[in-house]
Amino acid sequence: MSRYELLDLDGGLQCFAQSPDEARFQHKEIFELGCYNKIDLPPRPFVIDAGANIGLFSLFVKRKWPDAEILAFEPIPESLDVLRENILMHGLKDVTVKECALGSERAPDVPFTYYPVIPGNSTRYPAEKELQKSVLTPIEGLSVTERKHTGYEVTASVERLSSFLVDRTRVDLLEVDVEGAELDVLLGIDSGDWPKIGQVILEVQDIDGRLDRIRDLLHRQGLPSTVELSPLIPPEILTYVVHAARP
Repeated sequence: MSRYELLDLDGGLQCFAQSPDEARFQHKEIFELGCYNKIDLPPRPFVIDAGANIGLFSLFVKRKWPDAEILAFEPIPESLDVLRENILMHGLKDVTVKECALGSERAPDVPFTYYPVIPGNSTRYPAEKELQKSVLTPIEGLSVTERKHTGYEVTASVERLSSFLVDRTRVDLLEVDVEGAELDVLLGIDSGDWPKIGQVILEVQDIDGRLDRIRDLLHRQGLPSTVELSPLIPPEILTYVVHAARP
């Protein structure tokens, strides 16, 4: 693990991270500012973590619901390594990691852009980072913004979520944090699988009306939603947390 750093975070939590600053940012979002506090789950929930990154959301779930079963998806090799190390270090049981992204259609060898400084921003759609870059440049400076958004291409397979739900009768929570591919993930769910899903929480950047399209889809599937600005992210970047639950 020489490429990664072991961090001591607030609340006594430790984790490995390839980008300590980003890990602290995400920890503050999740554990301090309550980005996911609206989630209400049964004692032994089945949770899907789409875009698991280094595993902080999975750690959050396991801390609140120790008997949770988690199916985690992560396509980026560097983040996969760190995710597995964090699962191992914390002795997390019933966490299954899938080495792929989720999308509307199955596809092999799909290009993704990996950002070593901000790995959680790694994406299938790097062109959509232009708004973020334009907002952050006056705040952080051009050199810092460019350094953060300098990446390289990796390839990964993309699978439809429904291919993993054949033997499932319920999904207590679907969490999606996939940097521009949120609607793709939802379109990879067959109509017969939607009734299995009791709750969805996702982060989405509202580019080209994507927020309304996602909310409309969730509403049609019996999952009315609420929306809040994502904490810590400048509002001009148009990033929102959508929470939807069956009545």
